[in-house]
Amino acid sequence: MGCPFIRGVKIMEEIYPMPFFVNLIVSDLEASSRSYQETLGFKHIFTMPGPGGKPALVHLRWSKYADLLLSLPRDGKPVPEPRGAGVSLSFQMLERFDGSVDALAEQSKAAGANIMSGPLDQPWNVRELTILDPDGYRLVFTAPLNTSLGFDEVVKRASGSQ
Repeated sequence: MGCPFIRGVKIMEEIYPMPFFVNLIVSDLEASSRSYQETLGFKHIFTMPGPGGKPALVHLRWSKYADLLLSLPRDGKPVPEPRGAGVSLSFQMLERFDGSVDALAEQSKAAGANIMSGPLDQPWNVRELTILDPDGYRLVFTAPLNTSLGFDEVVKRASGSQ
């Protein structure tokens, strides 16, 4: 199967309907895209040209059905600060870095990522790493600690009633 094309944009990965995705408005599309790819290991799916052929949107993928769009403000005005206040984007480590939050932490730290916290074990049965992207968006990467625990047991432990 060759690479499909959509309106002249070369696609290197599978394209599918996205039941949910996030579009982050960024200040520097190229720098943000590079950071997500080189620092965190996101895959580049495609870059959509805007007026005059300059990139207007970048489609990245963490894993199947974990897609992220980066774009510049449509009106050309800076996005008010703080960006993404109160919102965290969570990504499961299942198939990335062999499921190791610690491996991602090592790679991202070496590449200059802004690590907010972690890796830390949480009472809700995950190991978490929290990173701020170049625009201040909070990204949380998680991996289950004990996959043999049932949901009820996780809730008991998280609530402290074990």
